[in-house]
Parts: sequence; structure tokens; C-alpha cells
Amino acid sequence: MLIEEIRKRVKIERKIESQVLDRDVFLTLGYLMNKKLIQTVDFPISKGKEAYVFRATGGENAEDHFLALKIYMIDTSPFKHMYEYIHGDPRFRAIKRNKRDIVYAWTRKEYRNLKICEVAGIHAPSPYYFQKNVLLMSFIGDEGSPARLLKEVGPPDPRTNFKQLIRDIRKLYHNNLIHADISEYNLLVKGDLLYLIDIGQGVGTEHPMAESFLDRDIQNVLRYFSKFGIKDNFEDIKKKIIS
Repeated sequence: MLIEEIRKRVKIERKIESQVLDRDVFLTLGYLMNKKLIQTVDFPISKGKEAYVFRATGGENAEDHFLALKIYMIDTSPFKHMYEYIHGDPRFRAIKRNKRDIVYAWTRKEYRNLKICEVAGIHAPSPYYFQKNVLLMSFIGDEGSPARLLKEVGPPDPRTNFKQLIRDIRKLYHNNLIHADISEYNLLVKGDLLYLIDIGQGVGTEHPMAESFLDRDIQNVLRYFSKFGIKDNFEDIKKKIIS
């Protein structure tokens, strides 16, 4: 599929296109369209320091009508920060310390971490496909509208949401994974449930910083939910998670 044909199915501003859509990304989108996993790239859902996330309309071979397409920015991604989470992960021992290789590894890492979440039954997007700096995953939202961040809308049921989140952290831990960046900025609210996102920095329990990252996740959850009258002891929660 020619790049001009792909561009016709990418319904985003040229300014955004210039930031994320280089030739390799266009070729990956062409592959996804040829495989009928996506029909169009519709609009941006969010933009962070590392990546843009777009809503895409699924193709005939996609299980979902809408999908989320995450494209990591190579030129502006904080690759030194990324390297801290990749270094020490035995899955990525051979990664060279240059920007492009680290961003590609980060994309692959997020895909693998989402696969772990999917197998463990954790509330998170389901991964479809990745290539280089492009990740395709399920869309979290209703009727084409993306779910909002917990930071923006608050917990629907604080006590129930707190318990669900602790259960998901425990499932992660017992599948040898720690999110390492849980906060109200990395949780989506859909219905009565919270969904973990941005799990590229997640590390295995054998990572040298694993316990420190787990402690930080627990502290962040306790800090946030204390605003809603939930008071739990850090040590008790940690014992529940690792037991």
C-alpha cells in the first residue's frame, strides 16, 4: 500500500502527523490496513512525553470495532528514563544504548507486559500487535469515546475500586510483573472499573529495583485513596500482595 493511500485513511492534523508518522510508521500502518486489523486512524486520544495514542477503527479481522494505536516518538522520547527501566530486565539484555533501539525495546516491552496482564485477567488493554515503535491494543471506552483518567473523574466507588486495584497489583506480582508507575494518571475509569495503562515501564520481580517500585506503587495507591477516606496500613497491604 502506497504512503499516499495510507495518508488518506489517517484523519489527523498534519502537525501531529509530522511528529509521529515517519516512513517506517506509515509502512506499519499499511501492514495493519492490509491485514484488515484497522481501517482508519481517527483522532488522538492522548499525548504524553513518550507517545501519542490514537483511536483507530478496526478492520474485518479485529475483534473490536475501535482500537487504540500507540505510536512512540523517537526524537523526543525521554530515552534515558526509559533505559533505567529496561536495564536490569533479563528480557532485554542485548539492547544497545541508543535512542531508536531503546524506543523499539520499550514498545516491545509494553506489548509483552500487556500480554501478561491479559493472561492474568488484569484490567488493562489487550495487545493486538507491535512493530518497531507502534503498538496496537484494545480501546478502553464507550461507544467510541475514550475512557477518562482517574485523575479527571475520580473513583466511582472508592472502596470497591481500591480493593480491585490491590487485587490487580497482586495478580501482577504473582505473574512476576510490577507496574512501577501506578497513579491516578495511569488508570482509566470505565463503568465501575479501573484499567491500568502505560505499562511499558513495568519490570519483572527479578529486576534489581523491583521491590522499590512495588513499594512506590502501593504508596501511590494509599496516598490517592486516602483522599476518599480509605485508610489502610502499608505493611498489611504489601503482605496481601506478596503472600
